[in-house]
Amino acid sequence: MKRIGNIKSLQEEYGGIGYLRTRDLGVRAIEVNKIIGSVGRPQDLDENFRFKWRKPTERYLEIKKKMENGEILPPIDVYKIRDEYYVLDGHHRVAVAKELRQNFIDAHVLQAYPLRPKKEDIIYSYRESFREKTGLDIEMTEIVGYENFLREIEDWANKNDMSFEDAVALWYKNFLDCCNLIKREKLDRIFPDKTLGDLYLYVSTHKWYKSEELGKDVGFKEALKSFKELYKPKRSGLRFLRWLPVRG
Repeated sequence: MKRIGNIKSLQEEYGGIGYLRTRDLGVRAIEVNKIIGSVGRPQDLDENFRFKWRKPTERYLEIKKKMENGEILPPIDVYKIRDEYYVLDGHHRVAVAKELRQNFIDAHVLQAYPLRPKKEDIIYSYRESFREKTGLDIEMTEIVGYENFLREIEDWANKNDMSFEDAVALWYKNFLDCCNLIKREKLDRIFPDKTLGDLYLYVSTHKWYKSEELGKDVGFKEALKSFKELYKPKRSGLRFLRWLPVRG
């Protein structure tokens, strides 16, 4: 018989509330499918956020009836870590919302920052800072990437004597064009565990070193082909991307 798992526990993932610093984001509508864990009751719910009861309780059925009738219920209380939510209060409402395939639910949100962050927490904080400064949301797995992108944008602004906002728009257009080239060359298939943002960073870094070596700007397209040739799977199929230098 398959063992029924629990939803994620904030205590197990991060050591509990005492290991977090928080920022109050107020009440807002959040995506139900991003509610993945609990602060105090993970053992009561399975991985699909269903209570492990043989029969629904009277309270559950009452909440379900109200939600089916469109009644407005008080917001749930959640901790937000990265783009995921852990329920502090409102487990029944969340369970019903998931059963009814509801897309959004009102929640009082506390943005939480772990005092002992994992790598993905650190990357998310850089991603959030980059998004606040530029309005762009680019996924990456490399911590240094967002700082490199900001440096590129500032260089565009200085070289072309334009505002930071205008430089962001032009840089992003170039970024998208380069990502299309990356997909056309199928580099994303060679490195399926990397994002387009990662691959743009790697090729841009390779372009910089290649240009320094040849004493001229080789261009992104030429750098992309050179990078692909250098790192494409060979006899052993191994990838040595961890040795690729990244400008700090």
